[in-house]
Amino acid sequence: MTGGTSLDALAFRRATLADAGALAALMAEAVATYRSFAPPGWQPFRAEEIEENLSGRLERPTVWCLLAEAPSRVAGYVSLLPATDGRRPVADPRLAHFWMLFVRAPWWGTGLAQRLHGDAVAEATERGFTAMRLFTPAEQARARRFYERQGWSAAAEPFHDDDTGLRMVEYRRALPARGPDRERP
Repeated sequence: MTGGTSLDALAFRRATLADAGALAALMAEAVATYRSFAPPGWQPFRAEEIEENLSGRLERPTVWCLLAEAPSRVAGYVSLLPATDGRRPVADPRLAHFWMLFVRAPWWGTGLAQRLHGDAVAEATERGFTAMRLFTPAEQARARRFYERQGWSAAAEPFHDDDTGLRMVEYRRALPARGPDRERP
């Protein structure tokens, strides 16, 4: 365990609109680290901009977001929605968009990211999706290694994303077959 953190100390629950500010603060903190590989002059989104985006989506029934709370703040969260409603929408109702996965640095290496990822895969499967896709910065080596260990594969060459100002790469992975006796990952 890193820094004495334990998954047993966390409470897991569905995020609500009231959590938008806390989720945005964590995302802003994480995305600020992208400066280490972003082009010169690149600026991350501000927490207020992120909160506005989250607030517009968190209450939609098609959006699922799970957070892990430590006693003092959010330790991490994961979210998904149909790819028809995600960034770069596609008209495939069987494809889920793995929207976000962020974990605070003290929780890296504890298994939290893997737990949140597994819960999202299980939720997408339960919702009847057969595959998932995500976008992550092409130069974000740590995230890319994590996703590849979780069974994701790059689906195309990196592309420049005008919204983020970064080169992004799309990853995809198949989901397990849906069944009544299937265990959650």
